[in-house]
This record gives sequence, C-alpha cells and structure tokens, in this order.
Amino acid sequence: MYTGALPAVSNRETWSLTVTVSDDTGAAVNLTGATIAIGVRAPEALAPIITYTSGDGKLTITDAVNGVFQLNADLDQATFPPGQYEVGVMLKLASGVKRTLVVATLPVVDGVANAS
Repeated sequence: MYTGALPAVSNRETWSLTVTVSDDTGAAVNLTGATIAIGVRAPEALAPIITYTSGDGKLTITDAVNGVFQLNADLDQATFPPGQYEVGVMLKLASGVKRTLVVATLPVVDGVANAS
C-alpha cells in the first residue's frame, strides 16, 4: 500500500493518475475481472466528495494483464476548492480479494485561468 502525498493538481484541469499494481515480489497483478474504486474526501470527513469506479469512463483498466489502470477526471472549483484532500484507492480482484492500494493526501490548488 502506498501512503504519503500525491502530486498537486489544479482544480481547473484534468486529474490524470496512472497506477501499476504489483505484488510483494514486484510482479504485475493481473486485473482481469477486477474492480477499482477511488474515493476523494475532505480531511476528517467520513464520506467521499466523489468516487470514481472502473468502467465509469473516467477510471479505466488500461492493461489488465500488466496491472495498469488510469484515472482522467476533470476537476472543478465548486467541487474542489483549494485545499488538502484524502484519497483512497481500493482494488477488488476477480477472486473477491480486496486490497487497499493507496491512502494519501492530494493537494488541490487554484489553477487561476480557465481554458475555453
């Protein structure tokens, strides 16, 4: 499990996150038939502000055999005002085994300008 801080992201951009899941030996975990969920919440809150789930169009398993998934989610200022957020990533394998992959902070900064 990764704990720590993720790279800062602007609340006016697409948050892109690519993760390769490996086991304790460094071998890729096969994600065929797996489900992945990423939750983002305000510090000390119980419920996530938003949850992304594999197959929702924003979170996709891009290379199941090699354990790779990617998130591409547009952030906005209304949902994500500048601040620190908590992120959790949960994996449920086809076998039913669940693993927490990430528990980390995500700094969100005001991006100042909007693209048209």
